[in-house]
Amino acid sequence: MSRFFLSTSGLAALLAASAPAFADTNDEDSGHDLASDIVVTGRLEDRSLHELKTPALGVGIDGRQIAAINAINAEDAVRYAPALVVRKRFIGDANATLSFRNMHSTQTPRALVTVDGFNISNFLGADFDTAPKWGVLAPDDIARAEIIYGPTSARYSGNSMGGTLLLKTRDITASAARLSTQVFSQNYKYYKTDEDLFGWAVDAGFDFTLGSRGGLSISYRHFENKGQPMEWRTVNASSPFGSQGIVDKELSFLRIGAQDSTVDSSEDQLRMRGQYDLGGGWALHGLAALFAKREDTLHPKTFLRDASGAATFIGIDGVNVGAARSTELLMGVGLSGEAASWKLDVSFSRFDVLDDKTRTSDNFDVVTGARPLAGRLLGYDAGWNSLEVSAEKSFGVHTLALGLSYAGYSDNNRTYTATDWLHATVTGLRDASGGKTRLIGAFVEDGITLSPRFIATFGLRYETWRASQGFLTAAGATDRYGERHNDAWSPKAALSFKPDALTQIVVSASLATRFPTVGELYQAGLIAYGANVGELDLNGFNPALKPERAIDLQVTTSRRFGNVKMTLSGYRQDVRDTIFSQTIAVPDAVTGDLTQSSLMTNIGNVRTWGADLIVSAEQVLIDGLSIDANVSWIDAEVTRNPLNPALVGNKFPRVPMWRANASLRYSPTADWTLAANFRHQSTPDRNIENSSTSRCDTFYCVSSFSFVDVKASRRLGAIELSAGVDNLLNEKAFVYHPYPGRTFVFSLKWNGEFQ
Repeated sequence: MSRFFLSTSGLAALLAASAPAFADTNDEDSGHDLASDIVVTGRLEDRSLHELKTPALGVGIDGRQIAAINAINAEDAVRYAPALVVRKRFIGDANATLSFRNMHSTQTPRALVTVDGFNISNFLGADFDTAPKWGVLAPDDIARAEIIYGPTSARYSGNSMGGTLLLKTRDITASAARLSTQVFSQNYKYYKTDEDLFGWAVDAGFDFTLGSRGGLSISYRHFENKGQPMEWRTVNASSPFGSQGIVDKELSFLRIGAQDSTVDSSEDQLRMRGQYDLGGGWALHGLAALFAKREDTLHPKTFLRDASGAATFIGIDGVNVGAARSTELLMGVGLSGEAASWKLDVSFSRFDVLDDKTRTSDNFDVVTGARPLAGRLLGYDAGWNSLEVSAEKSFGVHTLALGLSYAGYSDNNRTYTATDWLHATVTGLRDASGGKTRLIGAFVEDGITLSPRFIATFGLRYETWRASQGFLTAAGATDRYGERHNDAWSPKAALSFKPDALTQIVVSASLATRFPTVGELYQAGLIAYGANVGELDLNGFNPALKPERAIDLQVTTSRRFGNVKMTLSGYRQDVRDTIFSQTIAVPDAVTGDLTQSSLMTNIGNVRTWGADLIVSAEQVLIDGLSIDANVSWIDAEVTRNPLNPALVGNKFPRVPMWRANASLRYSPTADWTLAANFRHQSTPDRNIENSSTSRCDTFYCVSSFSFVDVKASRRLGAIELSAGVDNLLNEKAFVYHPYPGRTFVFSLKWNGEFQ
């Protein structure tokens, strides 16, 4: 730790002098108010947490920051936030998982995401396909994002172990019509892949005010895009045309013979939001979103040619084609008001997977290269209910908050064999799995003003969990698993000290418990690599998993220097019984012989040390210039693992040692905004074994990246034009799959008010 603080002291000085910024801790910035000074840019206060009363490290992302991003999908809004990454493989990726700090990109149950208080986190499993349901929003819906690091608040469930993202949609303040269009394109080259890829989106909507008491917004968005191939396929060197394969310069065992199909995707979103003042201090708000998604991978390409010069897939394993369709619905309603001096808030939401089917062919024949007609049909039924109730009141020096919560998840997966994969001519059930989980929680939190400078906050959360109706069907037989119950108490404590109006120091300690999901307990997960990628892994789950338990310690200091604010935070997190897949020796059910198997297990303990430096600046150096920058250092290590002691001392996979982001925005006038943005992460280990292929910068690896993104916007009355480039330097980077290359983005927006 000391080496880190020493090594970053020079960086901190450089950032403060030349390009500071992003966000801060949970204070109200009671120093110099920039509101009277800033016309074109924003305020430092907008980068503070507004919603959370618990002292914590957190940042706010306001509308001006989001406007400086080439935002095509909702998850782009947090692209440059500190100490997190969205694993977005291509524009429109349905599997854009969110990772905070020390999270692997499949540890999705550690990231809590809400929209206007409604839960969009997919806690049905822990895999690449359990990303938050970003598709219920369009980028223009988001007015603000707030990010909280670690499980410091008793107000949130143990699923906040990594962090919490609170998305807030824009208020409906006037009757208006809106129309926006976007077009985007990239050329992607790697190995012998050379693809020109295009996409577009149109979003139209109407806002209607309901007198002076509320409003209703109705919007529809259509999106289409072609993404770069997600994988390349290897060819056996001894096959008839294997000598034509391309040997990877870094991983010589990769002899590339073909590329997967480009990803042809489309989305349709129908969205409704409403807000209404009921009078007497009570207000009602609601959200509904119907989301339809299509992804086709129908056109793989081979790089091999036979003796006649014709394309051939002979000798290439793992090539297939597929088509996926899904329709999903989110509905939520919230009520807030005041009764007997208590501030009350109630929200309920329901998320339903109305229809989800994926059709996949069998692999192309290795001997003949023929495209098969047979394949599989995967059907998916899932949904969840969420209820949150909270009450808050001040008593002298006490600010007391109480709350109850409920979350119920249900999942059922089925795989059928099909003689005709595209038309799903089903011949029988191959396998099925699923189950239910339920989590009921209650919390109490008290913020005690000890003096004008000291506030102590104590919280306690209780959660009771149940898993039930778990089953697995395979080879004509069904195994059913018994019901399980567990509960946990999670205390929290924080001390906030303000030595003066410009400085704040927060020390916090918290315990958190994250219970297993349906997928980790019962559901055969998807195979991530190899010839059977995308198929169900019938040995990958574990119905006996224990919950994860984290001890989280944080120290955060923030200081304001005129128009610049700096925040430095250090933390340690120990997670006992970390739920993660690893390879262990498992006895055969019949013979008892030990065989190596990869499955979900409890790793004894994973310890993380980390530090974040966050700097924010408005009106710095010249009028109209805002800068946000952050750098994070993370060291996550397996410190105990009874099931496989050989892994002790290894770095936890997909957790880079360094992350850094910067966003520079310049508005010379109220009508112009110019932005230059930067995101970087160092190369993490790809696998928990930290093997010889764990760190590399090519396909198959999780590589470093340094992306430069730019954008220019011009407002002409009710019209806004913008042009931007993501990955300006066309850097090739990988998260096993390739990230997009240089991508051009053009947009046109119009907003017109009416009576």
